[in-house]
Amino acid sequence: MTRMPGHMCRLYKNGRCLFEENLNPGYNRQYRCKVMIDLEGEYDKLLLQAENFNLDAKAFGDLWEQRIEEHLKSTVVCRKMFPCEEEDGGFCAAIHDRVCLFELPECDGVCSRFKPRKE
Repeated sequence: MTRMPGHMCRLYKNGRCLFEENLNPGYNRQYRCKVMIDLEGEYDKLLLQAENFNLDAKAFGDLWEQRIEEHLKSTVVCRKMFPCEEEDGGFCAAIHDRVCLFELPECDGVCSRFKPRKE
């Protein structure tokens, strides 16, 4: 018997299985994108600074864009990062709903949890 590719399963994304993440989203923190976690922390820090300095929304937005750019250029960036080629598709093509696809288990093909894609 030959296993079929899982690409027809709703839980399949770029060779990875989303079953555990769909079962309990966000529970397994090791699946979360490390860069996104860092950026969330940076955002919270900037938000506090903006409140303390009474920055308006435009100034806050400009500072946030600058911080994102600096953060992504720094050495903190993940080695698994896969540049996104789509316009406005984010900074990494390996991110799916704040989860790093490279951290998810690989999909071997059709399994007992197979759920057909909806057309």
